[in-house]
Amino acid sequence: MPTRAGSLALAAGVVALGSAVGAGQAAEPHEGQLAAAAPAAQTAPVVAGSEELTFPRSGVGSEAAPAAAPAPVEPAGKASAPAPPAKALAAPLAQLRLTSPFGPRASPFGGAAEMHTGADFGAGCSTPVLAAGAGTVSEAGWHPYGGGNRIVIDHGNGLKTTYNHLASIGVSIGQAVAIGQRVAGVGSTGASTGCHLHFEVLLGGQTVNPMGFI
Repeated sequence: MPTRAGSLALAAGVVALGSAVGAGQAAEPHEGQLAAAAPAAQTAPVVAGSEELTFPRSGVGSEAAPAAAPAPVEPAGKASAPAPPAKALAAPLAQLRLTSPFGPRASPFGGAAEMHTGADFGAGCSTPVLAAGAGTVSEAGWHPYGGGNRIVIDHGNGLKTTYNHLASIGVSIGQAVAIGQRVAGVGSTGASTGCHLHFEVLLGGQTVNPMGFI
């Protein structure tokens, strides 16, 4: 018959053996425990015939914007002088009735076409002719090339006005005149077919359309 001490030792051994068996079962779970366990982390799929997927992309870069083209430089000696602003002159008559504009026209005397270098304004003989601007009289007398009695007023800065076919001349060369001052009377002298004023504007020695100035 076992003693009390022996019984206690046997019981301790059974407990130890049970603990060992329990530990072994925890380390090696059975099939039911594997089904309930959390799924393991999934590995990335492998494409057949390739061990690595690549996504090539073109390189991205930047460069400085092209410099702006410089403004063209006008060649020396070719820059044209600006024309005076429109309406820089006053009307040479109190009332203007345009009868023949500036530009090419058929000659009133027949023959080939001609360049009409001024503007013709119809008016009765001896109608007052007025200075279109302040200046100095540079010509006053007979014009041998069709202008008849003619006055030229120099307004400075290359601007001149001429008054042609006059019946009378009321100023002299070198005289200063004011804008609107009476300088002559309308006539039909020279190459003219009736009383009218042939009025010219010269800019830099070239005749230009008077209607852009009055």
